[in-house]
Amino acid sequence: MTMSRLGYKHNSSLDSTSSKNDSKYWTNTIVPLIESGHLKNAIENTYVYPNRIGLYPGLSCQFFCNFCGRNYNSSYDKSYGKRGYEVFQKIIDEDPREGNWQDRFRISGGLEPLTNPYIGNIIEYGSINGFKMQLYTNGYALSEKFLEKQKGLLGLEVLRFSLYGFDTQSYGDVTKIEKSYSKVKENIRQFLKNNNKTKVGVNWIILPGKGQELQKVFDLIEDINSTQNNKIQFITLREDFSQNTSYLAQEERYQLIDIFQKIEARCQKSPDLKHLHIDYGYQLDPIRRGNPSGPLHMATYKQMNRYGFPQIATTVDSKGNLYVYHESGFLDRPGSERYIIGNITTDTVENIVKNHLSGKGISPKPFDVGFLDAFDHFITIVLEQCKNSSNWIETLEKNWK
Repeated sequence: MTMSRLGYKHNSSLDSTSSKNDSKYWTNTIVPLIESGHLKNAIENTYVYPNRIGLYPGLSCQFFCNFCGRNYNSSYDKSYGKRGYEVFQKIIDEDPREGNWQDRFRISGGLEPLTNPYIGNIIEYGSINGFKMQLYTNGYALSEKFLEKQKGLLGLEVLRFSLYGFDTQSYGDVTKIEKSYSKVKENIRQFLKNNNKTKVGVNWIILPGKGQELQKVFDLIEDINSTQNNKIQFITLREDFSQNTSYLAQEERYQLIDIFQKIEARCQKSPDLKHLHIDYGYQLDPIRRGNPSGPLHMATYKQMNRYGFPQIATTVDSKGNLYVYHESGFLDRPGSERYIIGNITTDTVENIVKNHLSGKGISPKPFDVGFLDAFDHFITIVLEQCKNSSNWIETLEKNWK
């Protein structure tokens, strides 16, 4: 599960002089969407081209992580490698290139993107057409030999590796693949060795009762950076937001204050960590500032509107299916087909979204909240709060700023 779709953004929120009342919801999410007009369109259910489009090219996945929403028994036929490439070419060609269009695409998924044999072509095609391509991957396939065949990967603006452990045992427990730790670690090294243009980072999810493990994650980053001129430049830290786990207890949130302080002090002293940007996300950032505020709120199915918010974000898989929510874009995930609103092989993103917004929409069911990631939950709640407001900006300022 991808815990954040906003991507890497170096900002001033880590400045110790910043106000403890600063809201990352407001500054990193709401303000850009207000300025672009996309939030207004979503509130009013009127058309505008999607602000973000997730490209899901993966055909399968090597890992069997128990928190993942994918159907472990399903994978795409190999023919969808090339067909998916053609799908994404079409989307890129038809993009209206309005607003902040260069930052439109995130390549992640449903399934592991590197399992598509045309992944380098997809990235290269986006790059030569002016898009700042970003890729989120488990990194298992990204060997030096693979990179030689997929040179388009060297044109990435951002590459983020999802980490599932900090040693052989922890990685194997999650992925069910014995050699996953050693392969991913070496692949990160090799990519850094061969690329000095891409911003490279890692993602780590803090599980309940596992806060102390964070020091070991920084051991791993420091070890990799110590052997490279090019360094891992950022880490995104996130709270577990899957549907089948408990939240971090309030006591552990207070313990994380001390853990974060020790990590930041360590980064200031270490030559191999001092340039590392730490992105704490929405709910870990208050902890870093000494003010634990509890977990992110999840929307209920009754708060989900009939149309979602394709004006803000949508996703497309290798078949060309356009999905309303990020976590619905998994192959053969039970119930997810209800959130396919069209197929771009015979239509365009513009027409599909327009037709969806003018149609009857989709009636949410209780289990549909499982198709929302953290970003989707947040936007769903924002839209629900604003729908009956005569001054929605005032409502947003009251609730989020």
